[in-house]
Amino acid sequence: DQLTGPFVTENEGQTVILLPIQKRLRYLIPFGSVEEVIGELRRQAERDPNGVAIYADDGEKFGVWPQTHRHCYQDGWLPRFFEALEKNSDWLKVTTLTEAADRRPVGRAYLPTASYEEMLHWALPTPAFIAYEDFEHWLKDQGKWNQSGRFVRGGHWRGFLTKYDESNLLHKKMLWVSSQVAAFAAKYPGRRSEIADAYDHLYASQCNCPYWHGVFGGLYLPHIRQAVYAAMTSASRICLDLGSSKIKVEEIDFDADGYPEIIAQTEPLTAIFKPNTGGMLLSLALNQHAFELTDTLIRRREGYHRKLEQAPTPSADKNTASIHDLVQSKEEGLEKFLIEDWYLKRCLIDHFLHPGTSLEAFGRSDYAEEGDFVLEAYASQVDRGRIVMSRDGAIQRDGRTIPMRVVKQIVLTPGSDRLIVDYELRTLSDDRIEVCFAVENNFSFQAGHADDRYLMIDGRRPELSFLDSVGEHPAANTAAMVDGWRSLAVAVTSDTPADLWHTPIFTVSLSEGGFEKVYQGTTLVHRFRLALTSDPVRLTMQIAAGPTKKVLSATSPAASIVSR
Repeated sequence: DQLTGPFVTENEGQTVILLPIQKRLRYLIPFGSVEEVIGELRRQAERDPNGVAIYADDGEKFGVWPQTHRHCYQDGWLPRFFEALEKNSDWLKVTTLTEAADRRPVGRAYLPTASYEEMLHWALPTPAFIAYEDFEHWLKDQGKWNQSGRFVRGGHWRGFLTKYDESNLLHKKMLWVSSQVAAFAAKYPGRRSEIADAYDHLYASQCNCPYWHGVFGGLYLPHIRQAVYAAMTSASRICLDLGSSKIKVEEIDFDADGYPEIIAQTEPLTAIFKPNTGGMLLSLALNQHAFELTDTLIRRREGYHRKLEQAPTPSADKNTASIHDLVQSKEEGLEKFLIEDWYLKRCLIDHFLHPGTSLEAFGRSDYAEEGDFVLEAYASQVDRGRIVMSRDGAIQRDGRTIPMRVVKQIVLTPGSDRLIVDYELRTLSDDRIEVCFAVENNFSFQAGHADDRYLMIDGRRPELSFLDSVGEHPAANTAAMVDGWRSLAVAVTSDTPADLWHTPIFTVSLSEGGFEKVYQGTTLVHRFRLALTSDPVRLTMQIAAGPTKKVLSATSPAASIVSR
């Protein structure tokens, strides 16, 4: 009842006019009846005839969200609403936000860092998300919500950066690119056109949509993430200043976790390595094509997943409801895709799998890991285009702990669109042990089941070649993913034959249309059966990425890989 006009807020004496949006109107328009909306406005007018009721909201409510097109246009809610505004024009005037802001302020207000109720709920970690939801339902069941609901608040928007590592990586890459653009502008002030283009791309990458997730797809939608990554990469490419060496390597805490990452740039590629977490390749961007190859998303438990069993299919629900209340499922059987991953799905992930691990179990993330190399820290050394990461860890077998060393050396060559990866494995004891050593890489070309996105194994397209297919290929060297629409490809090749696995990453998320399965990338695994002793066993692998013809020609035969 206090929200009868604009408020003023200030910081150190600098003032800003605030227009307070009424939450009740956000829910009544267009999901309540026209009579309810007019009734609420009449109640406010009777209390304060000169007051203002301010409404601003998502345009998608008027025809884009599920069932709203029928509700607003076919069933006539919207024309009836406008007719009602005209009919009551003797006491109800429609005005603009500018005119409302020009009115005399009704008070002073200081706002916390916050957002609307649902957003702050979504930002909570999953256990807290569930507890918050249960508490909210309890208040409503006890008839206490209207009285006490305003004291119930969820998390902080930046909670999304903790809840989703992928969101944090987006955000931190944007900040890194922002610093690049600022440095470029300071160093080359006369290159105004390039500076302006770089800032345009940078600002486009700051679109908030993929940085969070709730009822709306947001972070879970690959095309939105990829669009933001493309803008970042375009800005970064403009500012790329490699110097005479044509290669740049820096060690910084890229993702703000307290540990340094290694960023290596050549003209074709930008690669980010994370020594503190398995020495994985965290990001691989194609600079000249503005494409992020490693833009994947892990499968995780969400607070709303417990609603999946009660969610009807779209045909079963014909009622119009707020997008925050509408829960339905786009297809049956989504429960079997509720899988939880325990590490980021990126590249150069080093596994020591239990010998009995099947592809199916690996794809479900339901298998035994004998080693401690996936998440633990690797020591690192950098010498221009040569990055050496090593770990003295162990594997557990039959109650025994067997110390093990893994060294991987990555070599980048100026102007080259490939990474050469030399592995060296050995025991740190007198043991001789048979192991299943596997190197996992994850990439995404967005469309999992399109004819122009497919897999190739050793230069041949297998029968099951869609990117969302599951397959196993013994004694193979090269697994390639091809994007015919973009004319791009990425290939992982080994000089030693391996069992090649490919399996898709599907998440189950809640969006405007209800629960949906979304393809988030393809997992490629080279699994080697090795006999390890204290004498080093060496493997050489190559990741090549770029134009399709160039990539595929560079990956055959496998013997052409050159260790450097």
